[in-house]
Amino acid sequence: MDVAEFYIPTQLFLSALMFIGASPSSVGGGIRTTTFAIIILAIYTFARGKNSIKVFGREIDQEDMIKSFIVISVAIMLTASAVIFLSYIEPFPLTAIIFEVCSAFGTTGLSMGITPDLSTAGKLTIIFLMFVGRIGVFAFLFIIRGKMTDEHYHYPKERVIIG
Repeated sequence: MDVAEFYIPTQLFLSALMFIGASPSSVGGGIRTTTFAIIILAIYTFARGKNSIKVFGREIDQEDMIKSFIVISVAIMLTASAVIFLSYIEPFPLTAIIFEVCSAFGTTGLSMGITPDLSTAGKLTIIFLMFVGRIGVFAFLFIIRGKMTDEHYHYPKERVIIG
């Protein structure tokens, strides 16, 4: 096996681990391990034809499941946008850019050595990802959301065909 054949999959695997990040209440970033676990459990539960996640003698609240899907969706959109943006403006290999973006979002401190050579826009993108990854996606959404207003009425419910 050539070293390059081993190197790229390892890089992408480490990028995925950095994207998942650390556990809650720690100083690490990423989507957090509990969010990832809830997503995996929700997919497994849905595949088994169940409506609620039951694990370790407890049931995961529906709101926590929705929050987990929001966090992972926003995180994927942010990191994918950063990868697309950086691959457009920077002359580095895609795997190196993915690694740097996931490292910044996960606030791990690992680097492929391309960060000093990024343009100002590239460095600002990495800084933004470090900030969002550190405070957490949900906290970031609270910051940009503004003041919540109470809803005094509800529309009739509608079922939508999904998939």
